[in-house]
Amino acid sequence: MPRLRPLLAGTLLALLACLGPAAGAQAAGEEVATAAGAFVDSVGVNLRPVDAQAGWAMAERLEEAGIRHVRVPAAGPDDPALAGLRALAGAGLQLDLAVEAGTDPTAAVKAAASLGAAVAAFEAPVGRRAAPLRRAILANPRLLGVTVLGRGPGADHQTVRLELGGRCPGCGAAELGSGDAAVQVTEVELGAGVPDAVAARYLPRLLLANAGLAVRTYVEGTGGDTGPGLLGPDGSPTLAYSTVARLLALLDDGHRQFAPDRLGLRLAGDTDAVRHRLLEKADGHFWLALWVERPGWDPATGRELAVPGQQVQVVLDTPVAGARAFVPELGTGPERSFTDPPGAGRSLDRIDLEVTDRVLLLELLPRRADGAAPRATAPPTEPAPATPAAQEPQVAGSGQTAAPASATAAAPDATRVAAAGEPAATADPASRPPLAFTGSTALSMLVASVLLMGVGWAALFASRRRYHHRH
Repeated sequence: MPRLRPLLAGTLLALLACLGPAAGAQAAGEEVATAAGAFVDSVGVNLRPVDAQAGWAMAERLEEAGIRHVRVPAAGPDDPALAGLRALAGAGLQLDLAVEAGTDPTAAVKAAASLGAAVAAFEAPVGRRAAPLRRAILANPRLLGVTVLGRGPGADHQTVRLELGGRCPGCGAAELGSGDAAVQVTEVELGAGVPDAVAARYLPRLLLANAGLAVRTYVEGTGGDTGPGLLGPDGSPTLAYSTVARLLALLDDGHRQFAPDRLGLRLAGDTDAVRHRLLEKADGHFWLALWVERPGWDPATGRELAVPGQQVQVVLDTPVAGARAFVPELGTGPERSFTDPPGAGRSLDRIDLEVTDRVLLLELLPRRADGAAPRATAPPTEPAPATPAAQEPQVAGSGQTAAPASATAAAPDATRVAAAGEPAATADPASRPPLAFTGSTALSMLVASVLLMGVGWAALFASRRRYHHRH
């Protein structure tokens, strides 16, 4: 036994040396990503189809934008709007039926039974308890399992209404996460007078900020006195529609289910008012959304406000093979690409960006298990015509110089258009590297191996000396 003590002690020291740096790396700035598909599924829109024709027109717009959920007023059996709901249901959309004050819950539930599996949720009238609505749903076997929104006993999720009054999404007090139940944001009022260009920046930021906090966020469809929405009064797409549609197209993951990973990262530089949201797709690619949360509109004076860009550095604990930057307001093609810095054995672990009040998506491409760079997927087809006319962001990578920004947003070039038409590349399961065996952890494993070899030789030498001493 005494002969084994040096060997056991040395082994313990080597294991501590191996695990110590790895544990420290995991604790430093690690974030659990949100599944990109879950974010896409969290986006909904408020609409009021008056008949079947209006319902089909709205369904077509939502399908083009990649929106799967719509909140509509519940209709009675003799209401012409019920035909509009059938049109939305026939298009494969999931419906949240809001029961308005004065409507008989039993009659609304009976009429909704004809919509079948398209009914995802029922919402009690504002300020009313959900128990009567729950009893009406339980009495109808065709609607068992439907989510009930409201307050009090019988409600599955609470409802929250956000009234921004012209303020930026992050400029007011937090109104989510009371802790009593899961939350759904059923209405978002940007405020009367907010320009379409400002709404195109506020809405994507709001949706990303709510991801993980609210099960779903319903934004306004046609807008009105409470502020702009995704569609104009005539049903035409607004700039906000185009921006949200591109954001969802870039993050769409095809309904794939998986458990998101962790990623060690931190932001350096001018990070004041910079917000971010980390997402991941099933192919192992991380998507980091970044934006400056400052007001772009002054509701008191009715003037737009210029928000200057800020130089931010994304520092990664786990180096990546490359990265691409997208700005959904400008299109679905990458605005800038990043590759490994020159030099053998070096990887991309720092990326310099100019972050503005527009949402910027940074796609991080991990190395494959064999060490090779992954195959980047083609950008999705443009879901809606691009209409912005503003300055493009300047983006620079580690060891790279930012290209000068043009005065106006140019139309996609021939290369981008061709890329948008390509089919998406098949995800390679080997493209997801084991995050625990890169960077500082690999160095600690090497040190531990050397220590173990040294301990083994020392134990062997000590045992031979004892043997010769006794004989």
